[in-house]
Amino acid sequence: MKVSLRGSARATLLCAALLATGSFLLGCSTVKPYQKEHFADHLMTDPQEAMAIAHELKWLEAREGSTGGSGGAGGGCACK
Repeated sequence: MKVSLRGSARATLLCAALLATGSFLLGCSTVKPYQKEHFADHLMTDPQEAMAIAHELKWLEAREGSTGGSGGAGGGCACK
């Protein structure tokens, strides 16, 4: 059973395929290392995720008895 498409159907199918391929390729880009700082902006973080990260950091500090690596100053005695 052979299916033949008429000219307009073939053109529509070709146009749809080109549009899908083009939109897929437009999403690909190369980011240079110095451009990555803009993607790490705090405004691009979900507030719920930021609260979860802060909560996890808080209990990790309490469990380990130390603070560090996140820019905070202090020692193991929990004196801030």
